[in-house]
Order: sequence, then structure tokens, then C-alpha cells
Amino acid sequence: MANNIGTVEGLSSSGTGWGSGRSGDIRNMFFNTLKSKNVKRSVKISTFSLGNDNEEVNEFFSLIEELLKSERDVEIIVNDDQKGSCSKHAKITMREFKKRFPDRFHYYLFNSKSKNSLKKILHAKLVVVDRTTGLVGSANISKGALVSNYEIMLKISGDVVSKLSLMFDELVDILENEKHET
Repeated sequence: MANNIGTVEGLSSSGTGWGSGRSGDIRNMFFNTLKSKNVKRSVKISTFSLGNDNEEVNEFFSLIEELLKSERDVEIIVNDDQKGSCSKHAKITMREFKKRFPDRFHYYLFNSKSKNSLKKILHAKLVVVDRTTGLVGSANISKGALVSNYEIMLKISGDVVSKLSLMFDELVDILENEKHET
């Protein structure tokens, strides 16, 4: 007997000609999910790459700022391989948000060379909204991923989203413990 732990609410993709009407637009799904009217309490985001100063990344940060101004909590974990996976623009913007919203905005740079990472990279692309709605897929937060690359994303609900939220929290705990050990 199958154990139903969640429901797929939507399928989206990017990349010219891919999906052929079978999937929605990944950019729209991503940004619509992050709009403040769809978030009651919190958003948790994990990504390998957080891109440069362009329309898509700026729209992402604009939505994050709107959430913070609306008193929602936001946590972001991004890989930081020192090779550009987390752009300078993203780091500056996140530092600014942390100064302006110290109780509501938290970000973590995942260092693959740290002791607790076991020499692995953070490659998970995940959004959790209020522990009830999730986005999982291959897309980073970049122009290429949200517009032109061949990427896929599922919008999910149910118990699986709560489990993803707990997994995110476990990763934050690892990163927090590491910060205190150094």
C-alpha cells in the first residue's frame, strides 16, 4: 500500500519549446509562490546558485523585501563555493536585509570546504512557504534557470512539505553549530 505524503499541485518548466503546454512557466510559479499574499508566516529557501544583478534576481529580492516589510520571516541557504555560486550582488543584498530586518531575515552561506559539510556542496533547490507549500526542482535563482535553461519545478503540498521544512531546519542547525565552533 502506498503512503501518500503529499500532493503535486503543479508542474512548471523553463527552456524554449520544452513542456509544449504540459507544464506551466517556472518563472511565474516561482514568483507567484513568493508573493506576500501567499505567505502568512515564513519562507525558507535553499539554492545552489543565487545570481547576478539582473531582472529575475532583482525581482526575487524585491519579493523578499516585500515579505520582510510585511513581517514575514525569511531564511535563505545558498552554496558559497567562492566561484560565483552566490554572486557579490546577492551577498551585498542579503547583508543589507540582515541589517534592516535582523529578527526576520537570516541567511547562511554553505561552504563546501567546512568541517561539517563533509566536503560536499549544497545543491538542493527548495522553497518552503508556511510549512504547507513547497517548490522543488532543478532551478537555481538566476536568469538562466528561470528563463532559458531546461529546468523543472514541482509545486507540492501535504506532509512532505513539513518534512522538507524540518530538513531545512536541520541544515540550519549544522551551519549554526559550525559558526559557533569557529
